[in-house]
Amino acid sequence: MAAEAIIHQQQKRKLRSLAHALKPVVTVGGAGLTAAVLSEIELSLEHHELLKIKLSCGDKAARIQVREKICTETGGHLIQEIGAVIVIYRKAKAVAKKSKSHKKGPARRLPGKARTADSRPSRR
Repeated sequence: MAAEAIIHQQQKRKLRSLAHALKPVVTVGGAGLTAAVLSEIELSLEHHELLKIKLSCGDKAARIQVREKICTETGGHLIQEIGAVIVIYRKAKAVAKKSKSHKKGPARRLPGKARTADSRPSRR
């Protein structure tokens, strides 16, 4: 693990407080951790960065194995585990910036210029 990938206790505390209001986005069911579930976790981590996952896949030992596999496969950090629910954090790899489109608003009237019949909108 690289030095920049270490999450400190203050950061974990902040992430836990943010995750409190979240609902589980992904549920790992009885079939276990399949490729489809893993790809969904990847997509969700890329989109949200902080993810709550419900593990409904057997006893505690099975949940621990699934949790460890999720963390190693995705490169995410385990932030919290309460019962069958885990919280994982991974910083998004690429942040796509949205370009601001400057839409032209309604034409403004210049001061001192009188309105003509052409410049007025129709009332019909």
